Amino acid sequence: MIGASHNSIVWSLQARLAHCLVNPLGFTHDDHLGDMGIPLDVVRRFSAHEDFSGPLNKHVARELGLLDLTPKCSSLAMMSDQSKARLASTLVSQSAADFGVLLRITAIARLHKSISGLMLKSHCQRIEALFGEDAFDIAIREVAFFHACLGYESDEDQVFLCICNGEEAEALQAVTLAGAEGLLAFVCAVDPGLEPLIRLRVSKDLNESLSTRLRVMNGEQQDHYVQYLRRRMPQWRAFID
Repeated sequence: MIGASHNSIVWSLQARLAHCLVNPLGFTHDDHLGDMGIPLDVVRRFSAHEDFSGPLNKHVARELGLLDLTPKCSSLAMMSDQSKARLASTLVSQSAADFGVLLRITAIARLHKSISGLMLKSHCQRIEALFGEDAFDIAIREVAFFHACLGYESDEDQVFLCICNGEEAEALQAVTLAGAEGLLAFVCAVDPGLEPLIRLRVSKDLNESLSTRLRVMNGEQQDHYVQYLRRRMPQWRAFID
């Protein structure tokens, strides 16, 4: 990405990232809001009020240390030159609803080997229920063929076993963990300064599991993840390209 014609895209990403840093209540999990000096129910109730939203968000951002973050990928030079930096900034600045879509798409990539090897009908039905009817097409025809390196290496993946056999709530948590690990693996490789913007979106318990499970992506995996999301999220191509 070179030249003045692309500056508006870079500036837009910088603005999105800055907005995210000073408006954490839109994405932060309740687990991280218990030590704000204000009762959680009060924080949530008043954050919906226009007159209180700004001051509350600023207070929470300060308490969470977000105002002290200086992500290197937010620089004009890095965003202009690297599609990875632009994608990382896009990932961490998504709304809560869009972040859920990202978790699902990323989890499929990380678990594609296990998904592809399923034999039991009940397990296949569970995968389609959690990930969507296109889960097997994405895992087998797309990820395994074009982006196989994105798979998480594990002979007996307890997270995947939970997805297939656990209660619904446990399975949903396992999907979140698998997806968040993939997102964090990419973001930490590109710019560790953005890590809190992923971790704050999930519970403290899941964060402990994330630390155990995390495998930071190497250069090849980063390149393939960019290509994968470019195809899966075509609306982002203007940012990625």
